[in-house]
Amino acid sequence: MANTANQPRIAIIGAGKIAEVGHIPGFRKANAPVVAICARGTDNINRVADHFQIERRYTDWQQMLSDGGFEAVAICTPPSLHRDMTITSLEHSYHVLLEKPIAITLDECDDMIAAVNSSNCLLMLAHNQRFRLQHITAKKILDSGQLGQVRRVHTTFAHAGPEHWSPNQTWYFNKDKAGFGVLLDLGYHKIDLLRWLLGQEVKQIHTIMATFEKPTSADDSVVGVIQFDGGTLATLQASWAHHPDLLDSVVMFCEHGTLKIPSDPTEPVKVIQDQNGKIIEEMRPCDTEDGPAWFGVVQAFVDAIRHEQPSPVSAHDAKATLEAVLTAYSQAGYS
Repeated sequence: MANTANQPRIAIIGAGKIAEVGHIPGFRKANAPVVAICARGTDNINRVADHFQIERRYTDWQQMLSDGGFEAVAICTPPSLHRDMTITSLEHSYHVLLEKPIAITLDECDDMIAAVNSSNCLLMLAHNQRFRLQHITAKKILDSGQLGQVRRVHTTFAHAGPEHWSPNQTWYFNKDKAGFGVLLDLGYHKIDLLRWLLGQEVKQIHTIMATFEKPTSADDSVVGVIQFDGGTLATLQASWAHHPDLLDSVVMFCEHGTLKIPSDPTEPVKVIQDQNGKIIEEMRPCDTEDGPAWFGVVQAFVDAIRHEQPSPVSAHDAKATLEAVLTAYSQAGYS
């Protein structure tokens, strides 16, 4: 029999794109077998389960949790379902890896935090941008003090829309299921990344939002300004209406130079400094097969279970990111 502490068995709720390309292959790579999967549509669940040879298949997530036979659950569903699925999983004593955003209200966050505190289990948020090799490299540079104070930041996360990423998952445009629009989807990633890179919390956030082309009552494009409590100023752009390429970048203007993180996750981080009147560009290689860091997230979750470590991205931490996003929506007149 397998040692379930070192080889935790996994159940997946949701058989969409992120489960298919991120979580399931990630757990395989981490030597944590996926033994059960649940989704509403039998065609999709059978296709995914057949591909990954997952025998136990459900259309009722509560039944799957009751049947058990695993130690952890990965929740890959629309945000409106996160609270109930997470709390029920924790009540069944399962560790939980939860896709972002953590929830769609702060009250839901508080309920989930209370459930974690009442359990002996781990709840980790899949904030994959923190695990991208470029971002880990950038944080080491910033923490070293080489560039001094980070004064200004510009970050962009934009693409042509979630329907290009996963054509069958139309819930992104349903406000009841998604909560809001692109700021909660892509902007959430970048706000969380900046909080982590800077080690600062959001003090003020102001945005202008628009809907240019997507069939949603929420936002498909956002421009924002942020002041962090350590003094750093940031500008943010997020869009589902960007053509033709993906933009996923950060530029940090610091006291002693500039740090550039390009969109291509295999390209090096660039440090630009003036040394005795000469501009020096230093390249920090970041070649990796795990560009989006989906596998890195899963590995961190499995390692935390194996070694009984605290959550690498806690619910309390994720709540701070959600609070900044919801503040922006409130100020922009969205509710």
